[in-house]
Amino acid sequence: MKYSLLAYKYFIDVVETQGFTPAAKRNFVSQTAISNAIKNLEDELGAQLIDRSTSHFKVTVAGNNLYNCAVPVLKNYYEFNEKISQLNNSFQTLRIHYLHGFDYWTVKLADSLTKNNPSLKVQLDTENFSTSIPKLDTGDYDVLIGFSTAVSKIKNIHVRKVGTASFGILLNQNSFDSNGRLKKNILKKHPLFLQRWSATDNNDVQTKIKNTLEKMHISYEEIDYLDSFDSALSNVVLNHGMAIYPEELSLPKIYDSRVTFLPELPKLKYDVVAIYKNPTISNILERSLSKD
Repeated sequence: MKYSLLAYKYFIDVVETQGFTPAAKRNFVSQTAISNAIKNLEDELGAQLIDRSTSHFKVTVAGNNLYNCAVPVLKNYYEFNEKISQLNNSFQTLRIHYLHGFDYWTVKLADSLTKNNPSLKVQLDTENFSTSIPKLDTGDYDVLIGFSTAVSKIKNIHVRKVGTASFGILLNQNSFDSNGRLKKNILKKHPLFLQRWSATDNNDVQTKIKNTLEKMHISYEEIDYLDSFDSALSNVVLNHGMAIYPEELSLPKIYDSRVTFLPELPKLKYDVVAIYKNPTISNILERSLSKD
C-alpha cells in the first residue's frame, strides 16, 4: 500500500459525516487537511471519489465502492493492531506522546512505568493537538498525555488520571506598582496568552480562567494563542502580556525576579490524563500508578 491508512480513515469519515468540515471536526484537523488528503488519495488511485461539481454532497460510484471495501479493512486493521499489542498481555515498548507543555507529567509517568515494569521500554515524543487523536486512532502511538476535557466526547478511548495541574496567571513583575498593587490599566493594553487547545466542553480551564479574570475586573486587549507553556513564559518575561501557566512547572531561576503568579486567583485544578485505545494499557498503568 502506497498511501497512508489515515487518508482512508479521512475518506470514510467524509462519507459518514457527509462533508469535509464535519469530518475535519471528527478528526480534530483542518478542513484543508481533509480536502488535501482526499485529493491526494484520488490522485493515487486514479479515480474521483467525491463529486465536487454539485452544491450537494455526493459520493461517486468509485467512492461508494472504495467506502464499502475500506470500512471492513480498516476495522480489521485496528483489531489486528490491538491483538498484536496484546500478545503475552504486555508491551515491549510503550510509545507515549504528549501535548506541548505536558512534559512534566509525561516524564513523571515514564519514570514510574520503567520503575515498576523493568522490561518495558518507553518512547516519548511531543504531539500537536490537531493530529493527536487521529494518529492515536490509527495506532501511530499508544498513549497521549493531555487533559480529560479535551477528549470528553470522543468515543472508543480510555482515560486514566496520571496527575493534577493547578493553573494560575503568570505576570511580569512590572505589572505591579511599588506598593504591590496590580496595574490593571497597563494589563488591559496587553494580550492574554492561552494554549492552542480545542476542548470539547465549556468547563475547560481556559474558559474558567477568562471568567475568573472578568470577576476580578482584570481586562486584556485580546487573546493570543500559543503552542506551548514555554512560549507563554517567554512573552511574559518580555512583558508582552499575561499567560495561563501550571504552577507544577518549575520556573527557571533566572526569571525569579522578573515573573510572578497573580495573587488571590482561585486555584483551578484539572486532571492530567493518559488517553489510549488498547484496554491492555490499563493494566500497565494500574500497576505503576497504584504504587506511587
